[in-house]
Amino acid sequence: MGCSCEKLKLVYKSGSTKDYAALQSLTEAQVYGIKQTWRAIKDHIANVGVITYVSMFENRPELIEIFANFRGRNVGDLQRSGLIRQHALKVMGTIDKCISRIDEPENLAKLLIETGALHRKYNVTPDVIQIIFPHFLNAIKPHIEDYWTEDIATAWKTLFRIMTHYMEIGMTRDSNDVNTINSHFSVT
Repeated sequence: MGCSCEKLKLVYKSGSTKDYAALQSLTEAQVYGIKQTWRAIKDHIANVGVITYVSMFENRPELIEIFANFRGRNVGDLQRSGLIRQHALKVMGTIDKCISRIDEPENLAKLLIETGALHRKYNVTPDVIQIIFPHFLNAIKPHIEDYWTEDIATAWKTLFRIMTHYMEIGMTRDSNDVNTINSHFSVT
C-alpha cells in the first residue's frame, strides 16, 4: 500500500486550539526518505539509541533524574550498567513502530498518544520529549551520510514534530480521552 499524502494530514478533534495547530504534513518523498534512511539506521539501532541518550545526558545531566532507574548515577555508570542501552532500545523500538505505521496515520497517532499517556505516568512533561530530537538527529547522521540532504533532515524533523504533537496529546489528556481516541480523529 502506497502512502497517501492526504492521509497524513491527521487532526485530533477536542476543542483545544492547540490541537488544531497546523501540523506540517509529510510528503510522499519525505515518507520514502524516512523509510530508506531508517533501513540503514536499523543496522545500528542500539548504537544510535545509546549515542542519543549519552549526548542528551551530557548536555542536560539534570534529565537523568527524570528516570527512576537512572537517579543518582552519572552517564558512565549508566552506560556500564546497560541501563541507557535498555531504555534506548525501547525508544528505538517505538520509532520503528512509528515508521512501520507511517502509512496508517490513525494507528500512528494512536500509538503516539498512548506512548505520551505512558510518559505522563512517569511525570515526564511535554517539553522534555522535544529535547531528545537534536541528539537523535546527530546520532543518525553518521550512519546515513550517503543519503543525508537537507530534504532528509527536514523529513525527520517533520516526523518528530508530528510524533511530539501526538505524544503531547497523550501527556495532557486524562486516561478516558486516550482510551476513546479512535472517535476523535478526522482524516482530511
